[in-house]
Amino acid sequence: MTDEQPQAFHDAEDAARSGTARLIETVIERIGLNAGAQAVFGEPVERDGRTVIPVAQMIIGSGAGSGFSEETGEGDGGGGGALTRPLGYIELTSEDATFVPLKRPWQDPVLVLAYSTLALIATRTLVKLVRG
Repeated sequence: MTDEQPQAFHDAEDAARSGTARLIETVIERIGLNAGAQAVFGEPVERDGRTVIPVAQMIIGSGAGSGFSEETGEGDGGGGGALTRPLGYIELTSEDATFVPLKRPWQDPVLVLAYSTLALIATRTLVKLVRG
């Protein structure tokens, strides 16, 4: 402690550090309960000599903070979340294992070109109609 900073300032810093650490631990723990291989690899489905295992991508984020004020006291908060999206599936047969990605039309260059051309034609037609 320095002479420039009062004891209350140091007490607040210590409380914020310990509160934030506990809060971040709790948030990560709760999100982690739902994150893992089962969230990314679904239950296998077997049929006609083939096994299909769904595959997904999981993105996790979290944040927390705390503070102290002589007027309002101490407070902290935090949150987090996860996003899971399907990517494809693994197909297992007696001869082979293959990853089959799901098609994403917004990433197909032919469809992007087709949509862009359609948008250009529609824009030109609209401009001609407005100008008369």
